[in-house]
Amino acid sequence: MITVGINIGSTSVKVVVCNSGVVETFNIMPHEGDVPGTLTTILSQLNIPKDARAIVTGNEGRFLLHLPRVIESVCIEEALKHSDYRPDAIVSMGGEDLVVYTVDEHKKIKNNFSGNKCAAGTGEFFKQQLARMNMKLADIHSIPHESKVLRLSTRCSVFMKSDCTHRLNKGEATKGDIILSLSNVMAVKVVDFLKKARIHNGTVIITGGITRNPYIVQFIKEKLPDIDFIIPDTAAYFEAYGAALLAQQYGEPIGDTLFEKHTISFPRFNSLKTALNNVTYIPSKRGVAKPGGEYILGVDGGSTTTKACLVDIHTHEIVAAHYGRTHGDPVKALKQCIEEIQKQLKDQIGDNPITISLAATTGSSREILGVFLETSAIYNEIIAHSVGTTYFKPDIDTIFEIGGQDAKYVYLKNGVPIDYAMNEACSAGTGSFLEESAQGDLNIAHAWEIGDIALQAEQPLKFGEHCSAFINSDIRKAIQQGASREDITAGLITSIVANYLNRVVGNRTIGNSIVLQGGVAKNKAVPLAFAMLLGKHITVPPDPELMGCFGVAIVALNKLHDGLLQKKFYSLDAILNTDIVYEREFTCKACDNYCPIRVLNVNGNRYMFGGRCNKYANMRKKRVIHEEEVVDFIEKRNELLFHECAPQEMPHNASITVGVPLCFSAYTLWPLYSWFFKELGVAIVTSDAISEEGKAKVESAYCFPAEIAHGAVKNIFDKHVDYIFLPHSKEMKSYQNDARATFCPITQGLPYYIEKAFDEIPKEKILSPVISFKLSDTITEDSFVNVAVKLGFSSEEGKRAFRLALQKQHEYFVKARKLGEEALEFARKLNKPAIALLGRPYNAFTKDANMGIPKKYTSIGYTVIPFDILPFEDEEIFPNMYWFYGQLDMKASVMLAKENNIYVTFISNFSCAPDSFMLHYLKWIMGSKPFLILELDSHTADAGIDTRIEAFLDIIEGYRQKCMGEETQRYDNGLRFVIEDNELYVRNIVTNSKIPVRNNKKVTLLLASMGRLGAELLAASLRSAGINAEAMPVPDAKTLQLARQFVSGKECLPSHLVLGSALQYFASPRYKKDEIYLLFVPTTQGPCRTGQYFVFYENLFKDMRFDNVCVVTLDSSHSYTELGPHFSKHAWWGVVISDYMKDIETSLRACAKDPVSAMALYDQLWQELISVAEKDVTRVIPVLKKIAQTISNIPLQRTIAQCPKVLIVGEIYVRRDDFAVDELVKHFSKKGIIAKVSGVSEWIYYCDFIREYEYKKAIKLAPWYKKLFIPEVWSLLRFFIEQWYKHRVEKKVKQALQRTQLIPDTPHDMHHIMDMSQKHFVDLELQSEITVSSGVAATAMQDGYSGIVNISPFACLIGRVIEGILTPWARIQGYPVMSVEIDGNALPPTTLNKLEIFMLNVMRFKEKPEMKEVVEHPAQTAVAIDRKIIKDL
Repeated sequence: MITVGINIGSTSVKVVVCNSGVVETFNIMPHEGDVPGTLTTILSQLNIPKDARAIVTGNEGRFLLHLPRVIESVCIEEALKHSDYRPDAIVSMGGEDLVVYTVDEHKKIKNNFSGNKCAAGTGEFFKQQLARMNMKLADIHSIPHESKVLRLSTRCSVFMKSDCTHRLNKGEATKGDIILSLSNVMAVKVVDFLKKARIHNGTVIITGGITRNPYIVQFIKEKLPDIDFIIPDTAAYFEAYGAALLAQQYGEPIGDTLFEKHTISFPRFNSLKTALNNVTYIPSKRGVAKPGGEYILGVDGGSTTTKACLVDIHTHEIVAAHYGRTHGDPVKALKQCIEEIQKQLKDQIGDNPITISLAATTGSSREILGVFLETSAIYNEIIAHSVGTTYFKPDIDTIFEIGGQDAKYVYLKNGVPIDYAMNEACSAGTGSFLEESAQGDLNIAHAWEIGDIALQAEQPLKFGEHCSAFINSDIRKAIQQGASREDITAGLITSIVANYLNRVVGNRTIGNSIVLQGGVAKNKAVPLAFAMLLGKHITVPPDPELMGCFGVAIVALNKLHDGLLQKKFYSLDAILNTDIVYEREFTCKACDNYCPIRVLNVNGNRYMFGGRCNKYANMRKKRVIHEEEVVDFIEKRNELLFHECAPQEMPHNASITVGVPLCFSAYTLWPLYSWFFKELGVAIVTSDAISEEGKAKVESAYCFPAEIAHGAVKNIFDKHVDYIFLPHSKEMKSYQNDARATFCPITQGLPYYIEKAFDEIPKEKILSPVISFKLSDTITEDSFVNVAVKLGFSSEEGKRAFRLALQKQHEYFVKARKLGEEALEFARKLNKPAIALLGRPYNAFTKDANMGIPKKYTSIGYTVIPFDILPFEDEEIFPNMYWFYGQLDMKASVMLAKENNIYVTFISNFSCAPDSFMLHYLKWIMGSKPFLILELDSHTADAGIDTRIEAFLDIIEGYRQKCMGEETQRYDNGLRFVIEDNELYVRNIVTNSKIPVRNNKKVTLLLASMGRLGAELLAASLRSAGINAEAMPVPDAKTLQLARQFVSGKECLPSHLVLGSALQYFASPRYKKDEIYLLFVPTTQGPCRTGQYFVFYENLFKDMRFDNVCVVTLDSSHSYTELGPHFSKHAWWGVVISDYMKDIETSLRACAKDPVSAMALYDQLWQELISVAEKDVTRVIPVLKKIAQTISNIPLQRTIAQCPKVLIVGEIYVRRDDFAVDELVKHFSKKGIIAKVSGVSEWIYYCDFIREYEYKKAIKLAPWYKKLFIPEVWSLLRFFIEQWYKHRVEKKVKQALQRTQLIPDTPHDMHHIMDMSQKHFVDLELQSEITVSSGVAATAMQDGYSGIVNISPFACLIGRVIEGILTPWARIQGYPVMSVEIDGNALPPTTLNKLEIFMLNVMRFKEKPEMKEVVEHPAQTAVAIDRKIIKDL
C-alpha cells in the first residue's frame, strides 16, 4: 500500500512516501509563504498516484488540505511504535519550534516542554542570522578552528540579534564566534528542557532539520554526556514519516480536490493607498565634485548597513555617496563604501585630486570606525540625524527614524533636539526585521520590492505589535491560513509602524511637521503607513538613508567653525590601504567589572579599545575629566549598605551556615538580614556569581532580576550551606496614607517559585520569613523568630537578634537620607548636570544587572545619584501607588522635576510590569524636561546603551539652551465621584456643585465587559437599583487598535480593552456632550497592576481633555462594597447568575448535538432574563427555573459526566472576557472538552477571605484588653452576616439552574482552597490571584478535573508566578497543565501546538481515546462556534 505523510511546518513542507510502511522517497522544501504552490510542486515531483492514502500533520497549515488531519505528537508516537528505539525523550528542532517530548514505557508522549511564542533558538532564527552575516548554511562547516563561544542574551531572538550585531560591529566577535555562540544557545535550550523533564541519562532521539548543524549536536552531547543521543535516518522528516504510517489505516486518497478554503483570523487595516495625499518627498539635490575641491567624509556605521558620503565643505552638497551592507564587519563595509565613492569621483572628475579635510563618524560602529579613520570627530546619531534633517527642512519639530536595528524619535524646538526616544530592547519596528521577514517568510528577494507589493494590498492584515518574534509568528500563521502575500506584506509594514508609534514614541509629543528618515523611508509603503495611522502629513527628505552620514559631516563642520575640531587631511587610497591590527587583549582592573580591553594598531598608532565605561575612549579622545567634580553616590550608598551599616565581620567557625543570594530586597534590607544572623552567631555565605545553570532553571518568563535570583540561588546551593535564606518580602511602611507599600509579586513570590524550580533543595532547608511592616513590626518579628527557632535558637534569642537588626536597618535609612541631602546640595552647585538613577536597587545599583551604567556616566564626568537616598518624603504623587519602590521612584521624580541641575535616567527591565504604568507617570511628572529610559535584560553587548546615554546628554544641553524653566498646566475637568451618607454624587470641585447619580438619566455608569453575560446582567442589576448603568460591548480588534494609539503596548491587555471600549463609546452616537459619564474601573491595592488602571485613565483623559468623564473605582479590599448594601446586594445577584449561566453556555458548546441552534435558543433565553433583571434582579428565581427547564430539553450528544473537564484559572479579566478567552473555549468545545472558566464570584469570595484574614490578624495583634473594642471585631461580625447572605443567594441560583444538568462541579469552599494553596504553593500573605488560582487548580484536579489552563495577559506578573509554581508541581503529579498568555491577537502556531498536545493529554488523563477520535476527517469536523458577540454602539 502506498501511503503519504505530509507535514506543513512553519517554514517548510515535508512529504514522505511509504510502501507498506517502508520509506520509498521523501522531499523537503521551504514554502516561503506559498504552502499550496510548494506542496503541489513536491507532489508532482514525487509522482504520487491519486489513490495513495494520505494524512496531513503540522500546525495550522494542515487545515488547508482536504485530508485527514492529526497533530504532530501523535505522528511521533506512531513513528516510535514502528522503530526499535525505546527513548526517554524526543527532541524536535524545527524552523520555529523547539519541543522536548518525554516518553513513557509504552512509547506514548506523557509531557512536552517548549518555549513561548519567541523563535529564539530555532532553525529559522539561525538562518536569519547567517543571512545577516552574508553567509549560507553550507558556510558553517568552514568556520576557523579558533572560533569560540561567547555569552549571548538567550531570552529572546531580538536580544540575541542585538548582541550578535553589536559584538560584530565593535570587533568583539568574528562570524565564526557568532555561529558557534548561536549553536551553543540552541543546544543550551535543548539541555534546559531535558533537565526540566528530569532526563539526566538514558536515550534521547533528536529530530528536525537542525540536526544537520553539527555544532548543535556536539554541544548537546558535551553538556549531557550520560545520555545516549540518537539521530535516526528519518530525523529530518520524522513527523511526516509517522503520518505516512498512520495513513495505512486512517488515510484517505489525495484525490483531485486537495485544498480547502480556510478562514483568515486576523483583523484588517484600510489600504495604504488611502494616505497617498499625505506624503511629500523632497527631491534629491546632489552636487558634482570639482577638481581640487575640499570635502568632508561623513560615515554612518549602522548595525546592518554602512553609509558614507562626501560633502562639499562650501556648498554642503553631497557629491558622492554609498549605502551598503555591514554584514558584521564595519571596517570592511566602510572600505566598500570608499571604493564606490572613488568610482563615482572618477566618473565625475577622472583622476584629478580632491582634498578631504574632515572625517566624522556616527552610528553604532562610530567608535571602531573613528579609531580606523583616526579621527576624534565621533558623534552620536541623534545629533547627526537632527542636524542633517533640519538642514533640508528647518521648521521640522518631529523626526521619525527607522534604521536597521535601531528606531529613533526626536522632538525639536527651533531646530534643537529637546526630547528623544529609541527602541529599548526590541527591534520589532526596524528595517532589519522588515527585510528578514520579507525574505525569509514571503520570498521577497529584494528590499526595494517590498513597498510595491504592499501597495497592491486592498486590506492589510493586522498583526501583533508586541515583539518582532511574535509578528513573525503571526506572519507564518497567516501564510498557513492562506492569506495573500500582498495583504501579509502590507500588514507587516503597518504593524511595524504601529509598533514604532506605540513602543518608541509612546505618549511623547508628535508635532505637526514630521519627517521620516532612515533607509526604511525609501520603502514607499512605510511613510504611507505612518500617515494612515497618525492622520498627519509625513515628509521624506532627500536621500533619507544618508541623513546620518550627511548630518555628521555638517556636525563636524560646525565643530570646526566653533574651534572644537581641527582640520586633518585624509586620502581615500590611504583609508583603503589601512587595516586595524589586533595586537593583544588585557583585562582592565580599574574597577570590579574586569573588562577585556583590546590593543589596536592603526598605521603604527596604538589605541586601547573596549570596556563598559569611557576610560579608554577618554584617552583616545584626549577628554579631560575633573574628578573633584564627579562623585559616584551609588558607590557611596552601596558602601553604606554593605559595609558601614553591616557587621564588620561575621562569626568564624560557626556551626550553622546560611546562604543569602544577593537579589531583590537584599539590596535594601541588608543590614536587617546580616545583623540578624550575626547576632545569632550564624555564618552568612553570600552569592558571588550568577550561575548560568541556575538561570536556566526558571519555570516562567520572569524579569531579568528574577533570572539573576535563580542564578544566585544556584551559586549559593553549590557552596553547600546548611540553609538558604529566601524571604517573602511583602511590604514596607508606606510613604502614602492612601496606599500600601508592597513589593511586586515576582519579588514576593521568590521563595515559592525557587522551591519549585530547585527540587534538589530540601524544603526544610529554605528559610522564608514574611517581611511585612504595614501594621507593625510584630508580623516580621514573629516570622524572624520562627527562623531562629528553626535554626535551633530560643524565641528570646530570635527576638533580641531581630530587634537589634531592625535598629541597624533604621540607622542605615537615617544615614542614607543624610547622604541623599549631601548629594542634592552637591549637585545643585555643579557646573554641569548630575544624573539621578531611578529604578530599583537590585537592577540600578548592582553590577550584575546595570551593565555598568553608573560608571558610564562618571567616566565622562557626570555625578550619579541613587533615587532611594533622596529626601523626597513630602512630595505629592499620583494616588494608589502601592509598590514600595514605585513610591520611592515617583516621589524622587516629583522632586527631581523641580531640580534644574539633575536629570533622570530610569533603569527598567524587559517585561517589568509595574514600569509599564510608572513610565507614563514619569512622563507626566517630568513634563517637557528630558529623561532617559534604559530597558535592560540579559544583554552582553552595550553599544546601544552608550548611544542612548550620549544622545541623552546632548538632549539635556539642547533643553537647557531652549526650554529650561518652561512649565505647562495640565487640564482637569474638576469632576469627582463621591459617596456621602450612602448616596452617590458627582462633585465639581471648581463650582463646588453636586450632581446626584441615582435615578438620574443624565449620568451614565459605563461597565467594561468582563464577559458579555456578566457585564450585561450587572448593568441590568444596577439599573434595578436606580443607577443608569450601561454595559459596553465585548471588545474586538478595533477596540484594541483604538486603545493602542494612546498606550505604549507594555501595559497589560485588560487595561487596553477597557480603555478601547471607553474610547469607542465616546466616539459613538450614544455619547452626549451635555451628559456625565462615569467609567467604572474595579481596582486593588496591589501587588499586581490592576490598581493602576484608573490612575492611568484619569491622566490620559486629562490629556484628551474630556470635560464630562469621571472614573469611578471600587476596591477589592472591601470586596467592592463601597456603594452601600443596596448596590452590593443587587450586584451580587448579577455576579452569581452570570457565573452559572456562563457555565451552562460553555457546557452547551461542548455537549449539544447542534451547538449553533442551542446557542441561538440560549441567547433568546438570556434576553428574557435581562428584561426581568431590569425590574428587580433579586426576584428572578422563577425565570431561572423556566430557563433551566427549556435548556434541559436541548438534545445533547454527550453529558457533562462523559466530557473531560478543564478549569481555566489565572488573571480574572482575561479569563472572563470573551474577546480574550473565547478562542480557547472554542478549541476545547470542538474536542468535547468542557472549559469551566473560574467565576467572578470565586474572586470575590477570595477578597472576602482576605478581609476575614486581615480582621483576624488585626484582632490578634491588638493588646488583650483592647481586642473586644477595636473596629475589626464589629467588622468581622458584619462580615459573617454578609457571608451568610452571599452563600444563600448562590445556593438559590444554583438550585434553580441545576435542572439543566450542565453545571460542572467546581471547588467552592474558599477556606479549603486556601488550605490547598498553603499546603502546596504559597504562604497566605501572598495576597493575589496567585494564591487563589493555584489553590483552586490543585483542588479541582483532586476533585475530578482532567487539566488546568492558566490564562493571563502578556507579561502578567500574576500569570507568570502561577506558571512558575503550578507547572512544576503538576509535572510531578502527572497533571496536564498549560499556561497561555493573551495579547489580543489570535493564538500563534506555537501556542496552538501546545494546546493540541494539552487537549490530547486531557482526553487521555482518565481514559484512552481511540485513534479514530484523534484523527480528524474533513467531513466530520466538529462545529467550532465563535461566541465573541459584538454589539454595535
